[in-house]
Amino acid sequence: MTYKLGIDIGGTKIRVILLDNKNKPIFGFNISTPKNKKLFLESLENAIKNIIKEHKISGIGIGLPGIVDVKRGVLIKAPNLPFLNNWQAKKFFLKFSRNIEIDNDSRCFVLAEAKLGAGRGFKNIVGLTIGTGIGGGIIIDRKIYHGENNSAGEFGHIIIDNNKTFEQLSAKEAFIKYGDRSEIIGIGIANIINILNPDIVILGGGGIISGKVNISTIRSIAKKYIMSPLAKNTPIIKGKLGEDSQAIGASLLLK
Repeated sequence: MTYKLGIDIGGTKIRVILLDNKNKPIFGFNISTPKNKKLFLESLENAIKNIIKEHKISGIGIGLPGIVDVKRGVLIKAPNLPFLNNWQAKKFFLKFSRNIEIDNDSRCFVLAEAKLGAGRGFKNIVGLTIGTGIGGGIIIDRKIYHGENNSAGEFGHIIIDNNKTFEQLSAKEAFIKYGDRSEIIGIGIANIINILNPDIVILGGGGIISGKVNISTIRSIAKKYIMSPLAKNTPIIKGKLGEDSQAIGASLLLK
């Protein structure tokens, strides 16, 4: 049997997962994300080599943290891992398989939830990941929306207050510094719903999985600031696939 390898590269950890031909996880593990490029590439290469020694893979899908040129397979800008700016990611992975697909990690999250998780049955979906940073993915008519320059869904860089971004005010460092930021997250989600009016908003990432983010608070604050009376009822829910979601979504990129 051949397997699909999915890799989610995050600011804190790298999630690696192996899936069978029915997209069921066989096993997965985490690697702490090294903070320089040399150690990062060494850790990633060793992990992949160990897997392909034991398992035949049909391809590798990778979720990358930042602005991705999907066609060229380049990580153009990684705000939380700046040593990976302009990384020729696809070129690196081609040494392990000829079947390589790459996209932004939050798009991988929303793809996985749309196909296998909380978003099944919905046409227009927003996915929001809250962790080291804040990322987003958009699905319109059941297709990932990339935008003209592959930068759609960068919700973390919405300006919320006093020239500070959504990410600066409500991602991991903000929780450490200020405590619960669920109200700010609710305001950010209200902005997103006012702009895109999706069928559903699905939340993921370390802040959601750990329970540090209060989803009830998010819903009540978002409802307060959503303009349309009908859109106030937009479901805002936790994803179903947990820490595997981005890595599963990365594997689903594979043809």
